[in-house]
Amino acid sequence: MNIRSLFAAIFLLIGATAIGSAQPPAKEIRVFNKWAAYTSDQSGKMCFAASQPEKSEYSKSISGRDPVFFMVTTFPEKKIRNEASTIIGYPFAENSKVTVEVDGGTKFTMFTDQRSAWIENPAQEPELIKAMQKGNRMVVQGQSRRGTITTDTYSLSGITAALGAIQKECP
Repeated sequence: MNIRSLFAAIFLLIGATAIGSAQPPAKEIRVFNKWAAYTSDQSGKMCFAASQPEKSEYSKSISGRDPVFFMVTTFPEKKIRNEASTIIGYPFAENSKVTVEVDGGTKFTMFTDQRSAWIENPAQEPELIKAMQKGNRMVVQGQSRRGTITTDTYSLSGITAALGAIQKECP
C-alpha cells in the first residue's frame, strides 16, 4: 500500500471516532520516505507518525486482514510522548504478546488488546524509539485468534524526520 493509501486508511480509522464532525479527523503534515506525520484536533491536539509493512508473512493462510499500521503517537494534553503501538488488522489471540525487533537486535514485547498492541514495559519505550531511529528495518510478530503467526517487516526510512515533524507540531 502506498503512503497515500496509508493516509486514507488512517483517515477512516480516526474518522470512526469523528462521525458528524465537519472537519477532517487527521491532517497530513508531510510524508518522509516510508513514514508519514499527521495531526488531529478531534479530542485535543494529537500527532502521530505511521507506516505500513513492506512485507507480511503468514504461518498459514489468512483471509480478510484489515490494514496494518505501526504508529508513534504524541498527545501533549495527556502527557503522552512517543507512544509506540501497532494496529495488526485482526483480533489477537487471547493473552498473546507481540514482539518487535529492530535490525535483529533487542526484542521488545507488546501487550495486546483486541486488534492493537502497546509496549509492555513503558520504561523501554525510549529504547525502542531510539532503536527505530538508528535502524533500517523493524519486524513485528503477532498471533491471531485463529492461531496464525504474522510477521510484518517495516522500513524505518523516514522515521526520524517524521518524529521530528510531530514533535514540532505537538511540542
